[in-house]
Amino acid sequence: MIRTAIGVLAVLVLSSCAMISESQCRAGGDWRAFGESDGFEGRAPEYLSEYAQVCAKYGAKPAPAEYEAGRQAGLKGYCTPQNGFQRGAIGDAYLGVCPKDVEPKFVAELLRGRQLRPSTPELYPYFAAVDQDERALAAGTNDAERAQIRARLIQTQWWIRHLLNHKGTFSLD
Repeated sequence: MIRTAIGVLAVLVLSSCAMISESQCRAGGDWRAFGESDGFEGRAPEYLSEYAQVCAKYGAKPAPAEYEAGRQAGLKGYCTPQNGFQRGAIGDAYLGVCPKDVEPKFVAELLRGRQLRPSTPELYPYFAAVDQDERALAAGTNDAERAQIRARLIQTQWWIRHLLNHKGTFSLD
């Protein structure tokens, strides 16, 4: 029962993330701007499929090349050591999106920032799951496997934020 609720919630969380209107879809959208915003938030390339699903309802399609160019530009702001530290301190998951040349410094600061994240007993299993899934993501052998792991990381990150912001309101034990 709880696993079903979690699965349904994960789908809702992931699908509610793609905030694009009918008019934006029909007008062609500023796909570079959407990509840049998503990159700056550290979102994975699979996020474009969320836009595609929304826009398909209106007979429109995203522009993958423009979106990815924007996402890469946005990742330059996301993948900084300073941002890595901040993301680590608030307990964010890392989706393995940084370019390989800057990833080591980002991850080093992410781990340093994680030393500041809350260590309450109810959060420990979630942080352990993030750590395990991030290792699995780094070792992922194909895009489909990595997309699945990223979805789990997004779901776990949502629960961490929920528990941090609503202390004592919910537990999965």
